Order: sequence, then structure tokens, then C-alpha cells
Amino acid sequence: MEEDMDTASVETFANSDNLKVHNYARRLENAFGSSPDTPSKSPAQKKSRTNSPDTVSNSVLLAAIKKNASYLQRPDPDLPICVEQTVLVWIPLAFLWLCAPWHFTTLCKKPAKAPLSKLYICKQVVAGLLLLTAVAELALTLGEDHGPSSDSTAQKHPAVLYTNPVLFAVSWIVVMLCQECVRRRPRSVDSGSLFVFWLLQLLCAVFQFQTLLRAALNKEEIDDVPRFCLFYINYGLQLIALVLSAFADVSPEVKRISKTNPEAKATFLSRITFNWFNSMVIKGFKRPLVQEDMWDLNEKDSTQTICQEFEDVMAKELKKARSILQKQQNKRKNKNDHQNGLAKGVSQDVLVMEETGKKKEKKKKKKDSETDYPNSWLVPTIAKTFKGVLLESALYKLTEDLLAFASPQLLKLMISFTQDKTSHVWTGYLYAVLLLVVAFLQLVVLQQYFQRCFILGMKVRTALMAAVYKKALVVSNDSRKESTAGEIVNLMSADAQRFNNVTNFIHLLWSCPLQIALSIAFLWIELGPSVLAGLLSMVLMVPINGWLATKSRGFQVENMKFKDKRMKIVNDILNGIKVLKYYAWESSFEAQVQEIREKELKVMRKFAYLSSVSTFIFSCAPAIVSLVTFAVFVSVSPNNILDAEKAFTSISLFNILRFPLAMLPQLISIIVQTTVSKKRLEKFLSGDDLDTMAVTRDDSHTAAVSMTDGTYAWERDTEPVLKNITSVIGSPLDIKPGRLVAVVGAVGAGKTSLISALLGELRSLKGRINIKGSVAYVPQQAWIQNATLKDNILFGSNLDEERYLSVVDAVCTNSSSAQTSLKESEEQARNSSELQTPTNSSEEVSNNSK
Repeated sequence: MEEDMDTASVETFANSDNLKVHNYARRLENAFGSSPDTPSKSPAQKKSRTNSPDTVSNSVLLAAIKKNASYLQRPDPDLPICVEQTVLVWIPLAFLWLCAPWHFTTLCKKPAKAPLSKLYICKQVVAGLLLLTAVAELALTLGEDHGPSSDSTAQKHPAVLYTNPVLFAVSWIVVMLCQECVRRRPRSVDSGSLFVFWLLQLLCAVFQFQTLLRAALNKEEIDDVPRFCLFYINYGLQLIALVLSAFADVSPEVKRISKTNPEAKATFLSRITFNWFNSMVIKGFKRPLVQEDMWDLNEKDSTQTICQEFEDVMAKELKKARSILQKQQNKRKNKNDHQNGLAKGVSQDVLVMEETGKKKEKKKKKKDSETDYPNSWLVPTIAKTFKGVLLESALYKLTEDLLAFASPQLLKLMISFTQDKTSHVWTGYLYAVLLLVVAFLQLVVLQQYFQRCFILGMKVRTALMAAVYKKALVVSNDSRKESTAGEIVNLMSADAQRFNNVTNFIHLLWSCPLQIALSIAFLWIELGPSVLAGLLSMVLMVPINGWLATKSRGFQVENMKFKDKRMKIVNDILNGIKVLKYYAWESSFEAQVQEIREKELKVMRKFAYLSSVSTFIFSCAPAIVSLVTFAVFVSVSPNNILDAEKAFTSISLFNILRFPLAMLPQLISIIVQTTVSKKRLEKFLSGDDLDTMAVTRDDSHTAAVSMTDGTYAWERDTEPVLKNITSVIGSPLDIKPGRLVAVVGAVGAGKTSLISALLGELRSLKGRINIKGSVAYVPQQAWIQNATLKDNILFGSNLDEERYLSVVDAVCTNSSSAQTSLKESEEQARNSSELQTPTNSSEEVSNNSK
């Protein structure tokens, strides 16, 4: 009956458009041979059929259409020919054209100086040969349809034989341009998009490869020899192109950089498999790694590049935040003025009632003082500075999440295959291969996601540490008094590390809800409304977690206060260690530090208890959700049978659900800690800087240092410490070049204030200071590196032997020791013993080098 229905449908189709169907059937047989279900025709039959195209039998049409309609319902599966020649051809070409605009942007820029390598020439030659094959195929089709020997009464070739060669010809030109763009791109060794394109092209062409080969083997002859040969030549050239794209085209510049950073010459395959890192792993396996074994950073990962980008964005965001704060303060001021105006007409009895609101007024003032600085600008600054890494890692995470849900569905199909005895064997092999491919892709994508996230965390930490350090050098005295040295150290260490921790898992903020939603959706498909019971159990845990997060935040704020206090007293101990030792106050100060540390540990212990409770609850959550869901599913209706297919698929989904449920409490805890650090960093980084215009630098002045009628104060609302600073005769205080000037006075006379004013560290109330040239400042307390004599003198600069010896001679250090130090290698210098020079000489060396 099925064959009768197919025959009837074919006859109806043929009657509606008989010529079109006949032409399509003939092209199928001419291009790819007859169907495996149809016996091959003799040469005489073929000739007769060609001469009379309107006499195609219904049996041939039925065989061809049945093959395309039921290509999966047979032990020997195959794809329809129309799919092989359209969809599978257009998919890789569409990918190439989507990636081409990104490559073409390089053509608009100044090209890098890169020579024509042998690998590049080979790639272009292969692409050129592919272009010739496409042109040859198009010429062949045109010759058969419109050539001198063509039959005008015969049907023409289908449009696909015209469009595909044209598409391929244009695509090969695009490939050649893309390869040229890769060569012009600075420090580029290959293209991942071109490698993926060649791989897609070969995988999609495999189906047409086996179709042509099977048709030739079944018929023991080749119907269309020219196209058959062109296809396999084309496939071989594409295979060569894939192999060539897997190699790195290393320029001389990249070769030089790769000596100190192997990642610079890593290919696409090496980057996704981290093969470029193998040498470091092998070296670390053989012996412990030291500082000298570390490679140089990429230019985009260097501190200078990261800080410059961060500071540019921070300046814009901080300006917006200050503008918003100014508007809020003006609005608050206008509101207070309005209330004060109304209060003048209030009776004495009402004024007495205001005493009851003093506590509320104090709390409000305290809250206003805590937020009396630009806030909510640090997170947008980080997001805009590192938006590229953020978006890239988000794309990887989204892909990994979707692939994670493909495995349970494939597992479900595989279990269904084992239970269905009528399924073909190849179906099981297909599911097994897909499971392997999905697991492999998920692993590769996940590792790329983690690498991007860890790089993002390090970049954020680096940017914050550098910003705090630079801010500490230029912060005004008004802002400096609000932050001790211990607090600044904590900002660069603890608070910056908090941002590093949260950015490593920042995408879980949207990934966890997405995974939970998809898991519940697929569980609903498997178990129906019974999954609501498990969802309810998860919802009941939310208030508990919210209470735990609130308490954790309070403990974290208290802990940071104790930590700042401890760092402050430790810093004071280190600064006054001589006095402390002289008076034997070690035990007293040790007791103070220990007392603060005990309070800090007590708060940390409470925080750890809360974190353990939160982790325990959410660790048990997947098991509780699974138990509740299965129990409700079985007990709701006797028709609900928990078979292997539902059980294993549901367990796989519950295992996926385990990760977001386990990570949510940790993520909330990290976010709570980071919120506290964010406020501390915003308050410090938004403080006022020193007035850069307090000191001018006009080289046209004859005096090296000039001060005219100078009046300066340490803080904004304090009395000036320097008033009307001039020379003895009332003229400006000028110090000529080459003069040695000493400032002498009693304690508190203003000697340090004068030097600070010349450095621009005091608030200028009146007067002007001009400095000609640069300034070198040597503080009263000498600072020496824990390194060799040579390292202290060079201070990070390159070695200039003549200048080095002159410095040694100037500080009266033994010249023989300097000569010995010159001959030592860098490795021996780092491993040498402590300095053998006297303390005074070392101080002079350090000061002179500075």
C-alpha cells in the first residue's frame, strides 16, 4: 500500500510539472549514477532515454524520491543529493564570509613588514589551484549547455551546477585575501577561523565524497568523469590547505619574541590544546622552577598596557560619578535650607519635640558621611576596560552550558536505542560518536573559558594594585589622613585579591540561573509537574542563604576594620623598631598585636561557621531535590513508571544541577566580600590628588628654584605652616644653578614643610613656585634593596661601566669590590651573600643612585 501511495503521489507530481521532474531525475542519474535500489541500465537504454527525455519511467522517479525521503530508515544510510549539493556546501562558505570582514579590517591599516614566506606562498598556490578547479567546473557546465556540440532539445543542467562553482570561485578569492590579511597582521602566525573553515569544508564534503565513490563502485563505471575528477582534485587540495593552515608562519620578529615567550608562535591547535606550555611543564617536572624560568608576558598582558587602559576609563567614569555626587549634595543642601526656613516659624513647644529625633539625625549624618564620596563607578570601569575578555569568556561559557545539556539527551537516545530492537546498528554508533564529540568539545571550550577568566582576574588585580600604588604617591594630605599605611597595603593585597576571586567566577551570576532553568525545563519534560516539588525545596533554601549572606557581610566589614588596625600598629612597630628595642617594649607591642589578632580570628571563625553551614546546605541540595522529585513522581500516579530512560536522564540532569547549586553559596559569599572591598577602593581612589599646578616648570627662568610670596598649609581648613616665604631682602627666594643650599632651623621651624612645598605636597594658599629641570628627592631614612652592591647602584638601569665606577668612587667604596661585582654574572649576583660594605656607605650608594 505504501508503494501504491508513493506511485500515486509521483504521478500527480509528474502531471503537474512533468518536464521539471524528468529533468531532475535525469540529472540525478547522470551526475551520481542510479539509486542503489534501482538496477543499472545498459548503454543502449541510457542512449534511448537521453534522446527521449519525456519517457522517463515512474519506477526510476519512485526509486530516486524514496531514497531521498527515507535515507535514515535503512541499514545503509545516506543523505539526499540536494542536501549534499546545497546545505553542506553553503554551511562552510557562510562561515567563511561571516569571518571575512574581521580579516578585511587589516587591509585598511598600515601593513606590517612581513616577508613572503614559503608557507604563505604554498597556501596562496593551493588557493589559486582551487580557484582554477571552480572555473573549470563552471566552464564545463556552460560548454555542455551552450557549447557548439550541445543539443538544444536536451534539458539543461540544474541551477546548482552554476551557483556552486561561482560561490566556490568567489570564496577562494576571499580565502586568498584572508591569508594576505593574516600575513599583514602584526605578530600573527596563523588564523583559527581559516583552520575551522577548512575543517568544516572537508567534513561537509565527506558525504558527497562517499556518494560519488559508492555510485561508481555500484555501477562499476563513472558516468560524469570530468566532474568526478574535479571533485576529488578539489578535495585533495582542500586537505593540503588544512594541513598547511595547521603550521605557524613565523616572521623574524615573532621568532625573536618566541625565544622569551613561546606563546607568541603558538598556532590555533597549539592554543586550544595548550601544547605551547609543554616545555614549562617538562622543565618543572625535572627540577623546581625559579624566577628566571618564567617567560615574558604578552604586550597586551603587561602591567603598563593594562594600567593605561584602566586609567583612561577610570578617569571618565570617576568624572561622571563626581558629577552625580555634586548634584546629590546640591539637592541635599537645598532641602536642608528649605527645612531651616520653615523652622523659623515653628513654636517653642514644637522645637522641644526635636530632641527625640537626635539619634535619628546622628545616624543620618553618619550614613551621609559614609557615602560622601563618588561611588558605583569601579565596577563599570572594570567592565568597560576588560569588555573584550568578558564577552569572549561569556561566549565560551554559554557554549559550554549548551553542550552540557546535549549529553543527557544523547544518553536518553542511546538508552532508547538499546530498548528498540528495530533500530539499525549504525544509529547506536552515531550516538556513541556524538557523545564522544560533545564531551571533547565541552572539555576544550571549558578550558578556554577558565583560561580567559583567570587572565581576566589577574588583569583586574594588576590594574587595581597599580591604581592604588599610583594614587598613594599623589594623594592629597586631606585624603591621606583618612587612610593609614596599613589600609593602603590591604587595598593592594586583600581587596585587590577579592576582585581577582570574583572575576574568576563572574559569569556564574547568569550561568547558574541559566543552568538551573534549563535543568528544570528538561526535568519537566521527563517527570512532568513532579519537578515542582524539587523546585519548591530549592526555593525554601533561598531565605536561609539570604540570612547567611547578610550576617557574613557584617562579619566581613568588622574583620576588615581589625585587619586595618593590626596593619597600622605593625607598620608603626617596624618604623620605630630602634626605639622599641632600646626600651625593650617588644612584649608590650606584641600583646597589642596579639589582642587585635585574636579579635580578628574570632570574627573569621564566625564567618567560617556561617560559610560551612551555607556550603553544607547547598551540598545536600541536589540529593534532597532528587529524592523529593522522584518520590513525588512515583507517588502521584501508578502510571508513572521510573524506568531506566527516565532515571538515568534525570540523574544526569540533576548532576548538572549540582554545580550551580553548589557554587551559588560560594559566589554569594565572594560577592559579599567584594562589595566591602569595592567601597573601600572607591573611597580611596576617588580622593583628591595633589595640586599639580602648585609648582610650575618654566625652563626660561634663570634660577633653578624660585619661590615668590609663598603661603602653604598641610590641609584644607588648617592654619598655614609657611607664610610669605621670600628672601631676606623681600625679593623672591631664588636658588641659582650649581649652588649648594642648606636649610637650618630648630625643630618645628618648617624645614620639612619647605621641602614638601617645593615638591608640591602642600596646599598652596598664595604665591608661586617654579622649578627648572627635574627634581631628585632623598628622604632622611635611606632605603636599600635586599640585593648586591651592583643592583643597589644600578637600581634597575642598564649597566654603564664608566658611570658605575664613578659612582663607586664618589661614595668611597673599595674599587676592587666594584671590579669584582662587574665580572660577576647576573645569576651569581642574585645568589651572592649579603653586602659586606659598611652601613653608611650603603646608604650613600642608595641615595646617590636615586
